[in-house]
Amino acid sequence: MIPINLEKQKNIRDLGGTETLDGRRIRRNKLIRSGRLSELTSSDAAYLLGSCRLRTVIDLRSGKESEERPDPQWGIVEYSRLPMLSDDQLGFGTFQAPGVENKTMNVLDTLISLTSGPNYSPKQYLMDVYRKFITTKQAQSTTRRFFEILLSQRDGALLYHCNGGKDRTGIMTVFLLTSLRVAREIIVEDYMESNRIIMPWLEWKLQTVPEKYQTWHAQSVLKMMYLADEDCLQAAYDEMTRLGGTPEGYLKNVIGITDMTMDEIRNRLLL
Repeated sequence: MIPINLEKQKNIRDLGGTETLDGRRIRRNKLIRSGRLSELTSSDAAYLLGSCRLRTVIDLRSGKESEERPDPQWGIVEYSRLPMLSDDQLGFGTFQAPGVENKTMNVLDTLISLTSGPNYSPKQYLMDVYRKFITTKQAQSTTRRFFEILLSQRDGALLYHCNGGKDRTGIMTVFLLTSLRVAREIIVEDYMESNRIIMPWLEWKLQTVPEKYQTWHAQSVLKMMYLADEDCLQAAYDEMTRLGGTPEGYLKNVIGITDMTMDEIRNRLLL
């Protein structure tokens, strides 16, 4: 993986250079994984469009998340919003802001409310979400469409992102690297790399959030939102194996990616 140094988004990297089981490597400036793009500076945009040759953006967030922090619109970039899970599947459509009619809570407050009961922790919520990435028709359809867009990509880089850049972006990276025959230990290493990048920022964030978020529970939710959890990734792998026999079998038998399609993707993306 190749770090991309931006001013306003740290959890972003090029998958270029990643080695496959047969000794090939992913081409540079083809696949970029990222967190949200809404705060990018003009210098960040210029670097992505110029040096990284960004030509396609896929937003994996739900409608609520995309509306709260919309992506920038660049004229030379093809943009697709492919929600991995809907607002309802994430639990975002169920809570009203207190004292404000017809206004729903923001994402953070919703997650705090969702996990406030004694029998449903932030980690249990995230484990459930990871299983949904694999088992729901919504997520399966998004994955199928993602690979269709990837296959149609003729020039430049494809960037895909969610909010923090580690859950939906992480699982889509699992699908991509699996299809390219990257070893599982390398896939897990890339997944956990988000924590090394995010931790310094998160430590600052936890100290500077408004007072209402300075509780143990709110801080646990913030950590859940921004830190990768290998147990959650394992839950997704378990579901892939249950449904498809193997992770690659899941992509073939459940998502419907044929051997011919996988061969074409490898030929385009690998050196």
